[in-house]
Amino acid sequence: MPRENRASAPPSSSAAAARSLPRKAFAFGAHRLLGALGAAAVIFVVVGLSAPAEAVPSFARQTGQPCATCHTNFPELTPYGRRFKLGGYTATGGTEPWEVPPIAAMVLPTFTKTKVQQDMPPTNTGGYPDAHVNDNFVMQQASLFYGGKIYENLGAFVQGTYDKADQRTFLDNTDIRYTRTVNIGGIDAIIGLNANNNPTVQDVWNTTPAWGFPYVAASLGPAFSPPGTQIEGSWAGTTVGTGAYAFLNDMLYVETSLYHPMSKGMLGALGYACGYNADYISNVQQGWAPLAYPSVAGLPFPAWQPFTQNPQNYTIACSSSSLANASPYWRVALEKNWGEHSLMIGAFGFYPDVLPGRIIGYGVDHYRDIGLDAQYQYISGVHALTLQLTHISEMQNLKGTYAQGIASQFIAANNILNIYGLPVSGGYASSSNPLNYLTSFKATAGYTWDHTLSGYVSYFHVTGSPDFTLYGNAMLGWLGSVSAGGLGGYPNSGPSAVGLPNGAGLIFDFAYMPFSKGGPEAWPWANAKIGVSYTHYLSMWGGTSNFDGNGIFYNGSSWRTHSATDNNTLFFYTWIAF
Repeated sequence: MPRENRASAPPSSSAAAARSLPRKAFAFGAHRLLGALGAAAVIFVVVGLSAPAEAVPSFARQTGQPCATCHTNFPELTPYGRRFKLGGYTATGGTEPWEVPPIAAMVLPTFTKTKVQQDMPPTNTGGYPDAHVNDNFVMQQASLFYGGKIYENLGAFVQGTYDKADQRTFLDNTDIRYTRTVNIGGIDAIIGLNANNNPTVQDVWNTTPAWGFPYVAASLGPAFSPPGTQIEGSWAGTTVGTGAYAFLNDMLYVETSLYHPMSKGMLGALGYACGYNADYISNVQQGWAPLAYPSVAGLPFPAWQPFTQNPQNYTIACSSSSLANASPYWRVALEKNWGEHSLMIGAFGFYPDVLPGRIIGYGVDHYRDIGLDAQYQYISGVHALTLQLTHISEMQNLKGTYAQGIASQFIAANNILNIYGLPVSGGYASSSNPLNYLTSFKATAGYTWDHTLSGYVSYFHVTGSPDFTLYGNAMLGWLGSVSAGGLGGYPNSGPSAVGLPNGAGLIFDFAYMPFSKGGPEAWPWANAKIGVSYTHYLSMWGGTSNFDGNGIFYNGSSWRTHSATDNNTLFFYTWIAF
């Protein structure tokens, strides 16, 4: 999903810009703090249920500045843009929220083409009905935003999105802040309280996952891609985070937060695939489907199709996992600005306890994600250069997943039925190892000329420990076929022939931004980004050709194996905000 922030008061120098943020005396009582938090909570719920919020020309209206003040290549922030966000989106200089409400909108039409057509149209059941195996044009998303000051020191960035590919409306990125500027022992500081729904969405550097490159990606392809760590989007929109931060001496940033699980009812209300009747659908309707409606040539009998293809019924069981309890997150970063240069070195961590498949009784999985990141920017006149590095190391204690795998084998071997008298449906997680690791690395370089033309290149690399159950193993599939009396060639149960998550690739992005320095006369706050992106996969799931070990097959146009480069993706997009 695309992401974006917007501008604030002028200065040419980013350091000067940061110092120009309004400072107010640190004098408020406990009742004012509680009142602000209460208002934030009300907005979080009300706005969430009504689904507004994200890309933000409303920031430009509020500050009276063009988008280029806060962005090199939106949504990438300048040093001043980072301080506008740290200040709670409350800096003014243009219109006040009671004069013109800080509402904005965005549309994102896209076209996606993979090197080789996909095995099947790239949507879920009940999703976009017109998807093709290749050459997909779609209005990828339309978003409504509340972006800016709410009252005094309270501000918000809230996005509600309609996703055409998934045919649903949901609460997207949300970041609500209450901030104060204080002086602690002669050191100026911005301190704040924060509520958000996506780990790292509150971060102000474009090296953490929520706002990292690529800033926009295809939702209709490709079919295969390397796995990610828990902090790289696993909990976007499905958690509630609360925390506090401080930015000391215009240099040192520290933050600590807790992320809490959402109930099934809340997830359903916010537009996520988790209805109130999710358990009933998972245990009863899915269980009766193959019994009441037999298949014909491997396809569902037409009488069953109205249920499986009706978006209203596509609430299935909730998303595969949930947080088991409050999970801590921390962030520290040191940024130094001198002249046209800016350098940040930082670290962050996330420790989610996860209930795999939302199935209780088998324990939980414990993850430890530790990230190291750095960002350098040179901004002078018409030139803006950005260099970024991110390395995330994840340790996985898969206690719950491993136990569920053992239990599912026992259940299958003994024909155990559920409380409805039906065979236990899928949903049990499984792994070969109780302990695994996963590492994600990304290096990005980007140049923007005159806030108008940009070119970026990024290298990504994922490595991890082998797990033949989580990721697949072609040899085990072949042996399973032979032991059952077959001749081998039994399909691999996972995407990797060798049980590895490893993958690597390059992303190239070129864009034209005609309105970064001011929109058309009729609506000067409008912005647009017209771009093309190309992703080239060097390896996938531990291999390059036939990486899943399933051998030669006919994909509808040719006989071939699954190869990493088959997923190479050409992506055209037009990002319009107004």
